[in-house]
Amino acid sequence: MFFCVDIGNTNTVVGIAEKGAITARWRIATDRNATFDDLAAKFHPLMALAKVPREAVAKVIVSSVVPVWDHSWERFSREYFGKEALFVGPATKTGITLAVENPREVGADRIVNAVAAIARYPEGALVVDSGTAITVDVVGPDRTYRGGAIMPGMLVSLEALAARTAKLPRVHLEKPSCAVGRGTADGIRSGMYYGFAGMVDRVMEEMLPELGFTPRIIATGGMAGELASVSRHIEEYDRDLTLRGLDLIASLN
Repeated sequence: MFFCVDIGNTNTVVGIAEKGAITARWRIATDRNATFDDLAAKFHPLMALAKVPREAVAKVIVSSVVPVWDHSWERFSREYFGKEALFVGPATKTGITLAVENPREVGADRIVNAVAAIARYPEGALVVDSGTAITVDVVGPDRTYRGGAIMPGMLVSLEALAARTAKLPRVHLEKPSCAVGRGTADGIRSGMYYGFAGMVDRVMEEMLPELGFTPRIIATGGMAGELASVSRHIEEYDRDLTLRGLDLIASLN
């Protein structure tokens, strides 16, 4: 049983992986000021509710893009589980090769997604991860991570739009009923949904001729389900892709 942690800039997703399956999952806000005690106070009741005994956890593995919070998770792993956490990085044994100019620049979440994608689709994959930022990553059938693209995320753009304009409100982001918004809020939702889906699709259309193989196109991340529902190219939405990748890497190490 592995305790898998994916620390993102806005949210942190935690899952229990057991025999290749994600048997429990939780999503919490990423709080850079949260201490070991805060994490213990949060996860002790969550694990009790899910009937997961901490003694059963054999390994703790972490994918983090928020280095300032890593120390709290290191201490939580050591003091709560009695384990030294494995933090995924460019030197971690993953089963794939980082075929980019500077492997140290590749976010841990992007590495983990590539591992999960190529394990499931050996013919190669494009992975769209929609969170605070939107990333599109390429992993080839030769098990090489080849790079990708980075864009601002939907919620970041929505917040910037409200903050930098005098009359545009903050709106709850939900799929619009039609593309032609008949009010300001619906107009913003239409622009966000169809605009971001179009942006991601356009990036992938430029990538595809460069690949030399036909990839499976997968989406994951907090806002990816919405993107996938209006994208012309995304074939599958997998909310647990990153947790699956962490599980696979934990097994290799």
